Amino acid sequence: MISNALDKRGKTAVAADSKPDQVDTDAVVTYQDKWMWDITMYMLELTIEVHDPRTDYIVATGVSYRTSLARTSPEEMVEEVIGEIFSE
Repeated sequence: MISNALDKRGKTAVAADSKPDQVDTDAVVTYQDKWMWDITMYMLELTIEVHDPRTDYIVATGVSYRTSLARTSPEEMVEEVIGEIFSE
């Protein structure tokens, strides 16, 4: 979902399980999701960080936090956070 959200904004993104080669990489994007149960499972919090691949320094971060009553889909939370990172 994160890769798709970046692709929609004209950024080439590739999902990977390991850190990519630093030479051909402009940024490394990591995320942490927290899920809760309230009748059904829902994503409580999503944090996305953009790191410099050479130094691992965080250059941008965004967070979405939704309680049970304000829950949205994971796709909407990804769009919210990526929009926050790109100041949309």
